[in-house]
Amino acid sequence: MLKKKEVIFDSLLIAVGFLLLIFSCIRYGLKIDIKLFSLLLIVMLILDNLGIKYTDIKLSISPVITIASFLVYGTESSTLLAVLSIMIETIFFRKKVKNGFLNGAMFSITYIVAGRVYEFLGGEFGRFSLNQLKYIIIYVLASFVINYFILYYTLKFQGKVLFKKYWAESSILELVSYFVMIPFAIFFANAYLKYGTYIFIYHVIPLILLAYFIRAFRDLYKANQKLNALYEMVKIINSKLDLDKTLEAIVYVTEKVVTVSGIAIYLKDQNGFIVKEKIKCSEESKNAFKDVYMNDEGLIGKVVYEGKPVIIDNLRSDKHYFDSNISEHYDSAIVVPLKNADKIIGCISVFQNEINAFDVDSLKIMEALSEQSSIAIMNAIMYFEISKKSITDPLTKTYNRRFFDQVLHDSVTKSAADKIPVSLIMLDVDKFKNINDTYGHVIGDAVLREIASRIKRCVRSNDIVARYGGEEFSVILPNLTAEQACVIAERIRYEVSSKPIKTDVGDITITVSAGVADYPNKAESAEKLVSHADRALYAGCKTKGRDRVAVYEI
Repeated sequence: MLKKKEVIFDSLLIAVGFLLLIFSCIRYGLKIDIKLFSLLLIVMLILDNLGIKYTDIKLSISPVITIASFLVYGTESSTLLAVLSIMIETIFFRKKVKNGFLNGAMFSITYIVAGRVYEFLGGEFGRFSLNQLKYIIIYVLASFVINYFILYYTLKFQGKVLFKKYWAESSILELVSYFVMIPFAIFFANAYLKYGTYIFIYHVIPLILLAYFIRAFRDLYKANQKLNALYEMVKIINSKLDLDKTLEAIVYVTEKVVTVSGIAIYLKDQNGFIVKEKIKCSEESKNAFKDVYMNDEGLIGKVVYEGKPVIIDNLRSDKHYFDSNISEHYDSAIVVPLKNADKIIGCISVFQNEINAFDVDSLKIMEALSEQSSIAIMNAIMYFEISKKSITDPLTKTYNRRFFDQVLHDSVTKSAADKIPVSLIMLDVDKFKNINDTYGHVIGDAVLREIASRIKRCVRSNDIVARYGGEEFSVILPNLTAEQACVIAERIRYEVSSKPIKTDVGDITITVSAGVADYPNKAESAEKLVSHADRALYAGCKTKGRDRVAVYEI
C-alpha cells in the first residue's frame, strides 16, 4: 500500500514540477545569455560537488549563484539553472535517476512559487536597493519552507522520515546557511550588473576556493570526530557497564562517526538464536527489523553466517543479500560482524535512506568500531556473569543469602516510600534430614535443585527466590499483601508435594511448609519481616503437622 502511494505521489510531483517549469519558461521567457547560463551551471556543479553531506541533506553554497541569478535575470532563468544543476549532480554524479527527477521537480516548484511571491510583494530584478533586502529575505525564506515541505512529504510517502533530531539539525543548518549566503549573492549580482561578466567570473573563483576550504575543514572535523569516537569506545571498554548501557553507548558512538537513518545491533547465542538486540530507527521503519534470523537468511543472517563485513550500495538490486523487510525501508547498508576470537557473536548494521550512501571510509570506521565494540560487549557479558555468580547459590541457581538480605532491605525502603506492601514467604523442606540420612547428600542436592525449580515456576518474573540456608528458601514478593502472597505460597506447596521427584534411587515424595508475613501490615522493618514469616512457618506449620501454609498473625 505504501509503495503504491509513493509511486502516485512521486509521479504527481514530477509531473507538476516540470509542467510548471515548462509553462513558466514559455509564458515569461528566459532572459539570460546561453554562454553565461552554461558558465553559471558549471560553477554550480563545482560548488555542489564541494558540498557537505549532512544526514540525507547535502549542504553547499551553490544557492549563492541561484539567488544572484534570480536578482539579475528573474524567476525562470534562475529556476532552470537550479533544476539542471541538481539533476545533473544527482543523476550523473550520484547515479540516482529517480531522485534526480524528484529533486528537479522539487526545485522547480520551490523557486517558481518563491519567485512569484517575491514579484507579488514588489521585488524587482536587474537592480538592487536597500529597500529590496526584505523581499530577498522573504524569497529565501519562502523557498526554504516550500522545499522542506515538499521534501518532508516525499520522504513520508516513501516511509523514510529522518530521525527528528537529524531533521531539526539539518533544516536549521540549511536555513542559517541560506541567510549567510544572501550578502554574497547580492554582492555577486551587483558585481555583474556594474562590471560585467569578466569581473563577475573573477569574483566567483574565491567562492569556489571558499567551498573547497569549508569541505576540507568539514573532512578534518569528521576525522577528529572519528578519533574521538574511538577514544570514547576505549573508555567504554575500560568501564564497568552493563550490557544494555554498552549497546546504547555503541549506538551513540556510531551515530557520531557515520551518517545513518537506522542502526541495529544483534547478539546471538551458540545455537544462532538472537539473545539481545538494540535498534534505533524512525517509527515508520520498525518493520524493517522484524523476523530477523541468524541462519544464513536475509541480510543480517547472511552476513553473520559468512562472518565478513559488507557494504551494500543498493539493497533493492543486490540479489545475494536481498532482504524484503529491510529493502522496503532503506536503500543502502553496512553490516559488520562482531567477533570474540574466531567466533561470531552478532553484528552491527547501519542503514541509509538513499543508495550509494556509504563509502569505503565508512566501512573502515565501522570495522574499527566493531573490533572495539566486540571487546566492550564481551567485557559487559563477563562482568554480568561474574556479578551473577556472586549473588547466585551454585547448587540451586536461586539467589544467595547475601543478595536476599540486600534486596529485602531495598524492597522495604521502596515500600515505605511508595506506600505499597511487600510480602515475604519463608519455605522449609519437611523432614529433609531424613532424605540426606537415607539416600546421601548427592540425592539430597538433587531434591533441593528440583524444589528450587518448582518454586521459580510458581512465582512472578519480578519476585526474588533465594536459598536462605540449608533446606530453607525465601521469596520476596513486591506489591503483594500477606493474604495475596498466601495464594502463591499455596501454589508452591501444591507444586512441590503433588508429584514425586525423580532421582537415581527412585521417586521421592516431598512436602514443604511456608510462613508468610508482609510489610508494613505485619512487620515494621526488614528484620521483623523475616522474624515474623519465620515464626509463622514454625508456629503455624511445623508444630501443626507440616505440609501447610500459615500467615503471621499479630
